Amino acid sequence: MIGKRRLTAICGAFGTGKTEVSVNIAIELAAEQKKRVILVDLDIVNLYFRSRDKRNELAAKGIKIISGAKGFENADLPALAPEILEVFAQKETLVVFDLGGSDYGGTVLSRFNEQLKDEKINLWLVVNPFRPFNEKNKDTLAMAEQISVRARLPVNGIIANPHLMNQTTIEDIKQGVEQIKQLERYPLKFLTVMEDYYKPEMEEEFAIPIMVLSKNMIQPWEQKFTNLS
Repeated sequence: MIGKRRLTAICGAFGTGKTEVSVNIAIELAAEQKKRVILVDLDIVNLYFRSRDKRNELAAKGIKIISGAKGFENADLPALAPEILEVFAQKETLVVFDLGGSDYGGTVLSRFNEQLKDEKINLWLVVNPFRPFNEKNKDTLAMAEQISVRARLPVNGIIANPHLMNQTTIEDIKQGVEQIKQLERYPLKFLTVMEDYYKPEMEEEFAIPIMVLSKNMIQPWEQKFTNLS
């Protein structure tokens, strides 16, 4: 699904599921490509859904996480680790960038514009039409344009991630896919479906590639109830 480019940056509005998608892409790359995978956590805004919080679990799957500068990993400051620059020189390494929400993520990615001049990157927008900023396609298009301007790179693909968390139905997914398909300005790369809702017949029904997501990013209130069960 990722194609031949070794660099992939995942962006999107807050709450669209971009961090979960980023983590799952890294896991799939590590499992299928048999290459070294680095997940660069550039989300320095969101306090709750940070891929860096899964450092140990992902390390067990062969995925290294790089985030903030040492000592500032959990700070909401633009303190990025110098180690991030090294991934651009490691040509045999596959890299996934988990960007911050909305156009701010593009601003952080633009810091590496010099390094990206000589290498193409997937800059993919995660779209969930059931979340603010994606409910209307005109707002989604405006966000894509803002991210492109901030990043000084074109958004070159969309990932459909229509869901209502644990209230999701197959009809919700169908409705979301149909709306997202109308965003013809950007190619639709694939649909993501949580494993609890995935059915093999979806492949034929939607006629687009599907990535089945495992749930890695547990919300604090979910963790509380999980521990009680």
